[in-house]
Amino acid sequence: MSIAKIISDYMAAPCPNEDGEEHGTKLLPALSATEISELETTYGCRFTEDVRELLMYCGGLEEGPMEVIDFRGSETDYLLPSLRGRFRTISPDGFGNFWFYWTSHIGPALGPVFYYQHEGPMIFYQSDGIGDFVRECIRSMTPPYASLIDDVHEFRLRPFRTLNDDLVSRDTILARADHELSDFANHLPSDALIFDFRSSKVGDGVDLAILHVIALHPKYPVLAVRRRLGLLGWLTSLIRPKKT
Repeated sequence: MSIAKIISDYMAAPCPNEDGEEHGTKLLPALSATEISELETTYGCRFTEDVRELLMYCGGLEEGPMEVIDFRGSETDYLLPSLRGRFRTISPDGFGNFWFYWTSHIGPALGPVFYYQHEGPMIFYQSDGIGDFVRECIRSMTPPYASLIDDVHEFRLRPFRTLNDDLVSRDTILARADHELSDFANHLPSDALIFDFRSSKVGDGVDLAILHVIALHPKYPVLAVRRRLGLLGWLTSLIRPKKT
């Protein structure tokens, strides 16, 4: 079933929330064919027919578990300075956290979709595209009100204390046959660590509490970091729960 049909069916018979109250969900205006083409040009790809059908049906949702989901995305400026210019918010949660596209890495499925948690901050992989994201949003509004969106938001899929287990050293990257990452790593300091979101599963992520972002790959969702030095890094390492 197409994602547009899933939304249409929900809107025809919306469910109350867990407290028995109506969500009052509304559709944002649909995009015209010209607007869809302009968005494809902006993101450098042609969307799948399912995504194009979705955008012709509506431009997003407002009211519900999230205040708004804007499929087009908007500029994000409340970030670490090192991350600015790379994210486009599609859904803020009202508490300084938000779901977003990685601007330089948006594909035909209009995604992947990531989640930014400001306490850390932490960045998580949420879904392969906007269709999966909206399906999970609809799941969160229908009994039994369980969804991968809530699972990521509440750290249910992976404890945050294990997130940085997936960091890889610069030397490890240089030893691989991935030329694009090797070229990126070659310009990094010897103590740099790298996090690559391209093979991530839902709930995987990186905790930047004691890390300093020193570089972003020009195309891929890949970060280079160094461990934060000084009193702040030391104190944070004491506060963070240890892996057992």
